[in-house]
Amino acid sequence: MISQKQKMKMQQKLTPQQLLLMRLLQLPVTSLEQKIKEEVEKNPMLEIDDSDDHYTDDRQESPDFGDENGDDDDFKGLNMDDYFDDDDYSYRERLEKDRNVEERNYDFSESASFSESLLRQLALRNLTERERIIGNEIIGSIDGSGYLGRDTSLIANDLAFRSGVDVHDDEVEEVLKTIQSLDPAGVGARNLQECLSLQLHRIENPDQDTIRATTIVDSHFNLFSNKHFHQLANQLKIGDDELNRAVNIIRRLNPKPGWGREEEHRGATYIMPDFIVVREGDHLTFMLDEHNSPKLRINNDYTEMLEQLSHQSKPSTTDKETIQFIKSKSESANWLIDTLQQRRITLSDTMAAILKFQKEYFLSGNNRDLRPMRLKDIAAITHYDESTISRVVNEKYVQTEFGTILLKNLFSKAVATDKGDSLAAERLKEALQHIIDHEDKKRPLTDEALTKKLQEEGFQLSRRTVTKYRENMGIPVGRMRKEVR
Repeated sequence: MISQKQKMKMQQKLTPQQLLLMRLLQLPVTSLEQKIKEEVEKNPMLEIDDSDDHYTDDRQESPDFGDENGDDDDFKGLNMDDYFDDDDYSYRERLEKDRNVEERNYDFSESASFSESLLRQLALRNLTERERIIGNEIIGSIDGSGYLGRDTSLIANDLAFRSGVDVHDDEVEEVLKTIQSLDPAGVGARNLQECLSLQLHRIENPDQDTIRATTIVDSHFNLFSNKHFHQLANQLKIGDDELNRAVNIIRRLNPKPGWGREEEHRGATYIMPDFIVVREGDHLTFMLDEHNSPKLRINNDYTEMLEQLSHQSKPSTTDKETIQFIKSKSESANWLIDTLQQRRITLSDTMAAILKFQKEYFLSGNNRDLRPMRLKDIAAITHYDESTISRVVNEKYVQTEFGTILLKNLFSKAVATDKGDSLAAERLKEALQHIIDHEDKKRPLTDEALTKKLQEEGFQLSRRTVTKYRENMGIPVGRMRKEVR
């Protein structure tokens, strides 16, 4: 038998204004400008204020974000993670992987892409129509790094199904050789060994060192890739100096011939700082850079129209619809204007807290003065929730005397020292990089040895932690750092 039960529970919900604020908080100044222009186009009650007045950093009373019944849902103290289904990220991961980051589109200048460049080169070759169809299919399978992403047998199958062209694998291989002769050298390779080999065989009038380098890549690539240089020298029957010259030739080759080819055709990308920090002696001040963000105001023409229509004793149906339309758009316009002001206050509060917390760093610009700082440290100062701070610093830049900095890079975990102090992780990374830069490249340090070196400098870390930092810095293991001298 089905029974009915009543259940009562309390639940917080975000108002439309708060949701709008969350979206606007995470927008950098460049995206905010575009967002404001879109809202002006959609809402006739909004217009851009072209007067000379600009926004200032003066604090104003925060707008009421309560509901229509007057309940006070103050933005501060709200745990946004209750409303946005985020995973339990660490503060660093939440900055980098926030699901609520609005997808941004970029406009690029018109220019030939990497694939178009290859197609144009292929068009200049003396090929049959059948070979040209195969070539177009192969180029379509080359990835951004310049490598062929599919097996030739799969390309042949796709040609049969999609284009009705029945080809053999051998035909695909022959056309692939033509494409591999195009620029840049190494394009169309199926693996790193083939990529390096194509570049070496393209060299005209090779000297003895280049011939040895070609032999290493073609016949002893496994020993070379694993840096077994002693065995490699024995098999080639050469000394360390000869091996070193050959290896250096290989290292000068491009392992990703297509990398950057797409990006080089894009329009110039400019970073617009959201904050500008000014130093006067030992005193620091900042301002929000909103010169490119239009200032908004309510369109007076519609306000006057609403006032006239409201005084009618018996408004027509059309007039009633007009009144309702203007009221609705007016409410949305006021929401946006108030929310933009709340955004300024939230950003200013957060930046003020960061500036105070990292004062020594902003005065010197030296990473050694960077203090360990987490989201909850700034949240405790501002009384905003951590997720709010995460959205504030997301994709925001601050301009300083020593460069423009991504705001989230100022956040780092603490590393303990033997003196009981805590230092920012960047100090550890600097120390680790310095040790590796000055190690004997013929006998690179293992992670265990790196740990001991760091402990000698006062960092109390386990080998596992050192390994994690090394990998995060993109530094290979000791065996892969080995070089021939």
